[in-house]
Amino acid sequence: MHHRRHARLSWLLVSAGLLSACAVGPDYHRPEVAAPESYRATADQTSMAADAPSVKPSDAWWESFNDPVLDKLIEVALANNRDLQSAIANVIRARGQLETTRAQFFPQLGASAATARAQGSSIGTAVIAPTPGTIGTVSTLQAPATWQIDLFGGTRRQVEAASAIEAAAIAKRQAVALAVAGQMAESYIMLRALDQQLVVTHQTLESYRKTLHVFELRYKHGTANMVQLSQVQSQVDQAEATIPPLMKAIAEQENTINFLAGRNPGSVPRGKSINQLALPRPPAGLPSELLARRPDVMGAEQQLIAANAQIGVAKAQYYPSISLTGALGSSSTNLINLFSGPGKIWSIGAGATMPIFTAGAIAGQVTSAEAGQQMALAEYRKSVEAAFRDVDNALVASAEYRKLVAAREQQVKTLATYAKLSNMQFNYGYADYLTVLNAEESQFTAELQLVSAQRLEAGAIVGLYMALGGGWEAADKATVQANESITQGPANLAAPLK
Repeated sequence: MHHRRHARLSWLLVSAGLLSACAVGPDYHRPEVAAPESYRATADQTSMAADAPSVKPSDAWWESFNDPVLDKLIEVALANNRDLQSAIANVIRARGQLETTRAQFFPQLGASAATARAQGSSIGTAVIAPTPGTIGTVSTLQAPATWQIDLFGGTRRQVEAASAIEAAAIAKRQAVALAVAGQMAESYIMLRALDQQLVVTHQTLESYRKTLHVFELRYKHGTANMVQLSQVQSQVDQAEATIPPLMKAIAEQENTINFLAGRNPGSVPRGKSINQLALPRPPAGLPSELLARRPDVMGAEQQLIAANAQIGVAKAQYYPSISLTGALGSSSTNLINLFSGPGKIWSIGAGATMPIFTAGAIAGQVTSAEAGQQMALAEYRKSVEAAFRDVDNALVASAEYRKLVAAREQQVKTLATYAKLSNMQFNYGYADYLTVLNAEESQFTAELQLVSAQRLEAGAIVGLYMALGGGWEAADKATVQANESITQGPANLAAPLK
C-alpha cells in the first residue's frame, strides 16, 4: 500500500516537472535594428601626430592622455562617486530579488512547535486531547513543507524577468562607471583650458602694462597724446576685466571635479597643461559592433527581456495553480512521549486553484504587460539609434575640431606677425596706435580661442570613446574593486567622506 502511494507520488512529481518545462508567454528574440553599414564620418587618422597612441575601446583610454593627475582623479571618482555607489547597491538589490524569485522553484520547509493546556470534552472526538473532563497539556512539534509546482511556467517567467533586471542593473552600473570616467576627463580638460586662458590673460596683461608704462613716459615728455594713452589704458582694463570670470569658472570647475570624486569643495591638483596633453588616436569600429559594446544599449535590451517575460507571468494566471503540502512531526500530552512512536503525526496532500471569473482582472494585467513590452521595445530601438547618432556626431566633432585647432594655430601666428609689424610701423611713424591696438586685441582674442579649440578637440576624443562604449570594462572593474565594502552590508553604505 505504501509502495503504491509513493509510486503515484513519484509519477506526479515527474509529470509536473515535464509539464513545467513549457512556459506560457512569448519567448524572447532580439528585434531587428536597421544599422548603417558605416558612419558618415571617419576618424581623421592622418591628421593625428605620428606618435599619438592608439587605444582599443576596451582599454582605459584616459591613461593615453599621459597625465598622472588625470588618472588619479578618475581613480578617486570611480572609488567615491555617489551615483556609482548607488548603482552598485542597486545591483545587489536586484540580485536579492532574483534569489527570492528563484526560491519558488524549490520546496519550502518550515518548523513549528507549540504547547497548550486544555480541558478535554466528551462531545466529538480529537486526534490527541486530554481525557474528557480533565485538564491536560498537549505539545506538538512538526515540520510542514509546501511546494508550488510551476506547471505552466509562470515562476520560470518570473525568474527570467528577475534575471534580466539584474543584468540591466549591472549594465547600468557599467554605464555609470563609463560616464563618471568621461565626465571627470571632460571636467579636467575644461579646468586645464581655463587655467591656460588665465595664463594667456596674465601674460597679455603684463605686456599691456609695460606698454602703458612706456606711453605714460611718452605722455610725460610730450611724445604721446592723451588719446594714445587712453587707448593703451583701455587695453589694460579689458585684460583685467577678463580675469574675474575666469577665476569664477575655475573655482566652479574645481567644485565640479570634487563633486564627481565624492569630496567637499576645494582646490584640485594640476598636471599637464592643455597643450601638453597627449591625444589618443580615435579607435576604428563598425556600427554593428556598437550593440555589444555600449552598456546602455545592453541594459535597454535586458529591460526588454524582462518586459517580455512579464507577459508570460501575467498569462500564467489563467491556468491552474497546483501545490503539494506535507507535514511530519509528533504530538503528545506528555513531553516524555513526544518523540516516541505513538506520538508521530504526518500528512501529505495536493491542492489546485484556478480562476473562473475575475471580471477582466487578469486580462488587464496581460494588456498592461504587453504594453510594457512595447514600451521597452521602443526604448531599446531608441537607445540603438542614439548610439549610432552619438558615434557619428563624435566622429565629425573629432575630425572638425582637429581642423579648427590647426586654423586657430595659424591665426595666432598670423596675428602675432601683424601685431609685431604694426608696432614697428607705429614706432617709425607709418601708423597710428589704433592699428597696433586692433592687432594686439585680435591676437589676444585668437590666443584665447586657440585654447578653447584645444579643449574642444580633446573633449571630442573623450566623447568619441564614450560614444563607442570604450573603457567601461576598465572603469567598472576599478569601481567594483574600490567599493568592495558596500557588498558586505548596509552599514558600510554610510562611509564617511574621504
